[in-house]
Amino acid sequence: MCTAISDNTNGFFFGRTLDLERSYGERVILTPRRSSLDFLHAAPTREHAAILGIGIVFDGKPLYFDAINESGLAVAALNFPRSAVYRDVLPHALNLASFEVIPYILASCNSLASAKELLKEVNITKESVSASLPASPLHWIIADKSGAIVLEATADGARIFDDPYGVLANEPPFPFHLSNVSSFSALSSAPPENKLSPDVDIMPHSLGAGAFGLPGDFSSPSRFVRAVFMKSHTDVTTEKISSVSRFFHIMSTLSVPKGSIKTDDGASVCTVYTACGDPEDMTYYFTTYASRGLRAITPTADELCGDRILSTSIEASEHIEKVRFS
Repeated sequence: MCTAISDNTNGFFFGRTLDLERSYGERVILTPRRSSLDFLHAAPTREHAAILGIGIVFDGKPLYFDAINESGLAVAALNFPRSAVYRDVLPHALNLASFEVIPYILASCNSLASAKELLKEVNITKESVSASLPASPLHWIIADKSGAIVLEATADGARIFDDPYGVLANEPPFPFHLSNVSSFSALSSAPPENKLSPDVDIMPHSLGAGAFGLPGDFSSPSRFVRAVFMKSHTDVTTEKISSVSRFFHIMSTLSVPKGSIKTDDGASVCTVYTACGDPEDMTYYFTTYASRGLRAITPTADELCGDRILSTSIEASEHIEKVRFS
């Protein structure tokens, strides 16, 4: 139940909501420039652009859910349970396990164009991190300030799609989302124009009626449309901190309150965290369900140049600032 967006209206910001019925102990993870990354079938990378994101560290490996690199590239993985099909290792292909996609792209590419070229021969393989962590069915949004693409591995093989909206949600496959958006092309933030009966003075009941029909449920198609609308119809500012605030306001319209979605076995889904990466400042902003106050982490120059993975928990309690009458 996740949604990711890429926003380049003023600078470049990239992030997502992670909507699950449980936490995996997510951490902010930094893979510095001189921290080696090994892969099952692809060549290792000994030096690379620093990578910053959120995920878990397992057996010394960074398992990123979403991340940016200091070259300005960003990737997020979203759930794709019905359509994802991983394959056996293929000869003459770039064979990557699903958990290797984010670190490999961010360690190997410095732009969306280079990532698109790299992925032409990609094959997503069946391997798991371990018996206790089976391969997750995923698809990926990859973006920089020039645009975004989506990578999906289905029964038809691995395919790359241009993403003109810079938005990705879960199932169905991306071509469905592209087609479904056309049903909502009349939505607007402006008051609606009376085309029903132009000779009659028809007044809307209230402001906001131009977006009548904007889906408000938590299904993937609805969240995709809502994200596209919010990106297109929220005021843009030139100040960095205001741009970050705008990003989180957009994402708040996609956030899932605990209990509003139930899994088949009755577990409550919620937005475990919301994240926003700013590659220009190499800063990761985030909030969690238990702590809605905006937090940020910016590695130091020495940390970016290091040779060992660093991480810190994102868990925190809600902080309420008490004020007095002035």
